[in-house]
Amino acid sequence: MRPLLEKLHRDHINLSRLLDLLSKELDALYAGHESDFDLKVEMLDYIEHYAEQVHHPTEDQINRVAFRKKSMKDHHALYERICKEHGDLIGLAHTFRETLEGAMQGEVLLREEVETRGREFVALQRLHLNLEEHEVFPLIDEALSDKDWAKLEQEIAHIDDPVFHRQDYNRFRSLIDYLKAHEDE
Repeated sequence: MRPLLEKLHRDHINLSRLLDLLSKELDALYAGHESDFDLKVEMLDYIEHYAEQVHHPTEDQINRVAFRKKSMKDHHALYERICKEHGDLIGLAHTFRETLEGAMQGEVLLREEVETRGREFVALQRLHLNLEEHEVFPLIDEALSDKDWAKLEQEIAHIDDPVFHRQDYNRFRSLIDYLKAHEDE
């Protein structure tokens, strides 16, 4: 697999880990246990920040080059779908984060409402990740030449992940600490 696709794949693994954590937090909420709203807000802040500023722009740039290839002409609907999903997922993350922040600030929300919004976000994220991993990435890997990849490597900004690579403790301390404490799970 090409280095840029490997990086995107690692991002997907990391995001899956966060989705597992979020699912556990939603399970606790459903069961009536204490739920760490601060941790969930920080997690969604990271997802919004990193996905919007780094991950999706990298995918979008690669997709634009790949889906212009003749060999990809039959996959235009797939391209449109993943582009739309990127925007939708950022919107869902933002909406869910605002829901959590509202609950933390005393806004009256039913537990079921918070849980439903969270479960919807997790489910759609997982569907999108699976689509990219099993359909989009293999098509792109096949469509792009060595020359295309070399050009993309030069054009794409290489920014460190603020949680899983260059840890930004000022912004994501709770999330980083939680992940370190639960590395074996």
